[in-house]
Amino acid sequence: MSTAQDQLAGALVAFGATITDAMDAAPGFVPCGTPSQVIIDALNTYAAADDAAIAQTTPNILAFVEHVSDHRGVTAHEPAAVSGADAEPFKQVLAFAAEADPSAVTPDKAEWLYRTLASLA
Repeated sequence: MSTAQDQLAGALVAFGATITDAMDAAPGFVPCGTPSQVIIDALNTYAAADDAAIAQTTPNILAFVEHVSDHRGVTAHEPAAVSGADAEPFKQVLAFAAEADPSAVTPDKAEWLYRTLASLA
C-alpha cells in the first residue's frame, strides 16, 4: 500500500466514524445516499492504486468529514492509521465497493459501510 493509499484509507475511516457518530446521536438517522456513493467511489479509487487520483480524492473525503461534523453537531474524527489491505474490515468494504452500484445502495448496506469503516478508528 502506498502512502497516498494510507492517507485515503485513514480519511475514509474518519468519514465512516463521523457519520456513525451522527447516526448514534440521532437514532433512526441514516444519511442520504450521497456519502455512501462518495465512499464507494473513493474505495474504488483506492483499489485502482492511482496515486494522482487518490491525492485528489483524499482532501474531498476530509471535507465531507468536516461537512458532516458541522451539519450534525458531532466531532470530526481525525484520519486513522489503517493497515489497509491487511485489515479484514477494510478488505470487506473494498470487496463491497468493487461489486456495488453506488446509486442503488440500500440504507442498511450504507449503515453497514459506515459502521465497518468506523470500526477501524
